[in-house]
Amino acid sequence: MNVTEMKFSASALGMRTPVAYKARRHASPETLARGMNFAVGGAGVLDTGNFQRNISAQIDLFQAMHNCQQRGCSKRTALVVVSGNDYAYAADKDNGTSAAIAYIPTVVRELREQLRRLRDETGMRRVVVTNLHPMGCTPTFTRLLNYTGCDPLANAGAAQHNAALRSVLSALDPNNRTFLLLDVHTPFAAFLLDDSNGDSDKKRFKSTLRPCCESFRPDGYCGEEDENGTRQYTLCDDAGRYFYWDDVHPTQAAWAAVARTFRAAVKSFLSV
Repeated sequence: MNVTEMKFSASALGMRTPVAYKARRHASPETLARGMNFAVGGAGVLDTGNFQRNISAQIDLFQAMHNCQQRGCSKRTALVVVSGNDYAYAADKDNGTSAAIAYIPTVVRELREQLRRLRDETGMRRVVVTNLHPMGCTPTFTRLLNYTGCDPLANAGAAQHNAALRSVLSALDPNNRTFLLLDVHTPFAAFLLDDSNGDSDKKRFKSTLRPCCESFRPDGYCGEEDENGTRQYTLCDDAGRYFYWDDVHPTQAAWAAVARTFRAAVKSFLSV
């Protein structure tokens, strides 16, 4: 579960940022009324090797705090954000995108079970679920192509995950009463592949495939320093003109632009 993506997806729901679960004991009643964020950076649907709480453990925490049968959940909404951490873990573990693609049925099967829990065990009335962005267009992949294009195999994997997720939601909720598939893939692709006839002045983002913060080394990272404290990365002048901040995370400007594209669909779903 990606915390940054959760924040901007929540904004599209018309919600102020929910309080983090870890900060709940120090939050005011007004802040707690916004809801709670159980997301953990680096976590996934299944275990990702980082000792982070996966989605099942996050739902366990929610259930431990709330008894919907006693308190009622008629107006409660859950936002489930899947950003690809499971597939990054599989690719790193087995050294290849093909291993990540082979992992898709396992991930989607577990995701289906946890979505069912949210509806049937926690009593959620509305559950919004994100699909995957074009993962082959993240700088992790585009750097290998000198930032000139996207990795087709990784993008095919994202498309396969999204198709499987659509099938799962159709089976769980044929009448679309409980679940909304929040399509982040389409606006991501629109921004990332927008060349505006090659006129950079007309583009919303000056750079889409190259990140604002770029490591000197392919296996380095944004923020890295050597033993002398010297930066091992470069920074752009204006992060607001870049779609990606680093190898995997979009900038705040990118998330804000993406969130605007699905705000109306979310509000319509929640008003039913």
